[in-house]
Amino acid sequence: MVSKILVVFSMLLLGALPSVSQQGAMVRRDQETVASRLSLLQDRGPSSPTWNIDNFGGRFRIFSQPNLTTPGVEWLTMTPTGAMGLGTSTPLGNFQISADNSSAQDRPVQFVISGRTNSNLKLHLGVRTELSPPVAQISFVEEGVAWRNISLGGNGSNVGIGTLIPRERLDVNGNVRAVGALFANAGVFDSSLRMEQDRDRDRDRNRYRSDWERDRDANADRNRGYGDEDVILGLGRYHTRVFRVDDQGSVFAAKGFFTGGVDYAESVAVTGERVGYTPGDVMAIDEKAPDGFSLTHTAYSTLVAGVYSTQPGMLASTHPMEPEKFAAEVPLAMFGIVPCKVSAENGAISRGDLLVSAATPGYAMKGTDKNKMLGAIIGKALDPLPQGTGVIRVLLSSK
Repeated sequence: MVSKILVVFSMLLLGALPSVSQQGAMVRRDQETVASRLSLLQDRGPSSPTWNIDNFGGRFRIFSQPNLTTPGVEWLTMTPTGAMGLGTSTPLGNFQISADNSSAQDRPVQFVISGRTNSNLKLHLGVRTELSPPVAQISFVEEGVAWRNISLGGNGSNVGIGTLIPRERLDVNGNVRAVGALFANAGVFDSSLRMEQDRDRDRDRNRYRSDWERDRDANADRNRGYGDEDVILGLGRYHTRVFRVDDQGSVFAAKGFFTGGVDYAESVAVTGERVGYTPGDVMAIDEKAPDGFSLTHTAYSTLVAGVYSTQPGMLASTHPMEPEKFAAEVPLAMFGIVPCKVSAENGAISRGDLLVSAATPGYAMKGTDKNKMLGAIIGKALDPLPQGTGVIRVLLSSK
């Protein structure tokens, strides 16, 4: 009943009111179209700015005109299908806002949600069209206190949290906490951008913050163990540092390293092709090749250096950041327990026997001539070899 009364009242109002402005607002019926239009004028008459509400071609519109005779700007549109547009007459989807961002703003203003009790709390969503390239941005703001950003790069490829210039698929300016695991095909930790990151952090985090708040957060970072020189940092119980890698490549750990291998080896160059060597070979210093190593060829050689490691627990190198050079080198075990090729040519080998190089190239044998053993000992046998040749475990202890 109420709705019928409102419809009748609206029809009477639109059909009966005059088309000439009176003092205050007025309603008129547009005689040039089939649309019914509600026009709201200022006091000065038809030449003053006007707001209009109408049904045009099935679309509900709210638009403004500088006067009744000049085309205006359509601000709100609702189509027969229920789609709504702000700043556009052809909305995409259920709701579309079409507007540029002001260059005077440091956050998007196309869509803003604010708190009622605390109006300083605002959520800004939009596109920073004034930037080049443009950036989609979400900002949570507490005016006069702090604000945070989430941004999407201009081509949609990179996402930034706390930064408007994401350099990677995900660029976070600040600390990241994960309850579950973080998975990556490769990990790159770069501190060379620290100066730029600090600049962005100071701009974003400290823009509306007092000095004591900035100092408080800096102290909190230090208390949690974070240092400017850390590229990788592992925190244990109570946020104490237990593992870190600094920006010079040094590795620090609160306790030991546990690996699958049990020997220490160094990556060394070899004489000839690498394919001519296999794990377990007894290696010697090559007197004819600077920095080169080769198989042992004589018994009781004092040039013996170690054994080609099968699975080094730790591998050292003079060029650790150039892995391509490892392809032409072999891991030479110098300490620890390592599989070693041995021969019984100087008698059966028993557990605990001292081993020296054999006449068979690349093999070790039991040492029996004490006059020749000084400087020639490879290590001690941990397994027996009654006859022939084979591979046994050897505790390396060069003497």
